[in-house]
Amino acid sequence: MINSIVFKIKKHDIYFGKSLGRHSGYGKRKGTANARMPGKVLWMRRQRVLRRLLRKYREAKKITKDIYHHFYLSSKGNLYKNKNVLIEAIHKMKQEKIREKQLEEQRDARKIKAAEKKSKRNHRKQVTMGIVADEPKAKKD
Repeated sequence: MINSIVFKIKKHDIYFGKSLGRHSGYGKRKGTANARMPGKVLWMRRQRVLRRLLRKYREAKKITKDIYHHFYLSSKGNLYKNKNVLIEAIHKMKQEKIREKQLEEQRDARKIKAAEKKSKRNHRKQVTMGIVADEPKAKKD
C-alpha cells in the first residue's frame, strides 16, 4: 500500500520533470531523431509560418506581388531558416529597391543637365561662327 503511494508520487515527479524538459537525454531515447520529431513536420511548420508572413505582408501592402512571388519561391527552395531571416531579407530588398530608384532619378537628372549644357554650348559655338544670331537675354525689372 505504502509502496504504491510512493510510486505514484515518484511518477508524478517524473512527469512534472518531463514537462520541464528533464529525463530526455541520450539514454532515455529509443527512436531516431526523425522518428521522435519528423523532419517533414518541421518543414511543413516552417513553410506555413513563412507563407503566412508573406501573405500578411502582401495584404498589408508592405510588399508587392512580384516581391511576394520572389520570396515565396525562395522560401520553398529552403533559402530562409526562420521567420526573422525572411523579414531581414524583405527589408533588405525593399531598401535596395528604394536605393535603385534614387540612383535612377539622379541619373536622369544628370542626363537632362548634360543635354541642356550641350545645347547651350552648341548654340554658343554657332553664334561665334555666325550661323545663328544671338538673342539678347531679357533683363529683370
